[in-house]
Amino acid sequence: MNRPLFSCVVPVKGARPYLEATMDSLRSQGLGNELEVIVQDADVEPDRGQSDALNRGFAKASGEWLFWLNADDLLMSGALEKVRNAVDKCQSAGGVEWIVGNQVLIDADGRVLKCLRANGWHDFLYREAVPHVNGPSAFFRRELLASVGGFDETLDFCMDWDLWIRFCRAGARFVRLDAYLWAQRQWDGSKTQRAKGADEERTQAHEVQRMLAKNAFRMTKLGDILMRFWRTANGNYLRGAWDTMRHRGKAWPS
Repeated sequence: MNRPLFSCVVPVKGARPYLEATMDSLRSQGLGNELEVIVQDADVEPDRGQSDALNRGFAKASGEWLFWLNADDLLMSGALEKVRNAVDKCQSAGGVEWIVGNQVLIDADGRVLKCLRANGWHDFLYREAVPHVNGPSAFFRRELLASVGGFDETLDFCMDWDLWIRFCRAGARFVRLDAYLWAQRQWDGSKTQRAKGADEERTQAHEVQRMLAKNAFRMTKLGDILMRFWRTANGNYLRGAWDTMRHRGKAWPS
């Protein structure tokens, strides 16, 4: 049996009011057996948090390209076809290990709140700032994930930042597609949007500092300034604002 091209892990725990919409967004990619979906359900297979759940899910994956999708988010229409085309295009240039896209924020009802565009790869900039990649908008080869040992299971809030830094240290350089690939749902029950107390905010900040220290990575003010300048100079802020004006309050066009 041929290996699927893509494997997606969907970590699930507790309430799941949007899971069916998440799964529909995967089915609608229309790739059939080329897409493997692994629902890593903590109620069925207990885990030690999201990083552990992702590692468990990816350990079961058989696809060549891996990504994850949170159980309240959406994969944008045609996203996997765009990634597949990019993989094919890059073959003649020596291949690619890591592909990323842009992000749309949606509300609880699936209406667009904001469109976010980010930069492509820059060798100097990403020595001064964490690569500007948003979680499930990233697609990476299974060999790349294996080479860095998967997710750090001691991290709960910044495990994706940690993974990107380790990808870079392994020599990977992402290719950014000029497309929106991931819709992140903003609602009160989401991990990133729910209200946090002062203690949890401090815990999250300490985790980020511990992750940076572990990787001997220093985020500099210069890096932050250059990141913002570059996004302004190459039109990402302006184009994101224009897309937001056109789509805000509407369901994203299929």
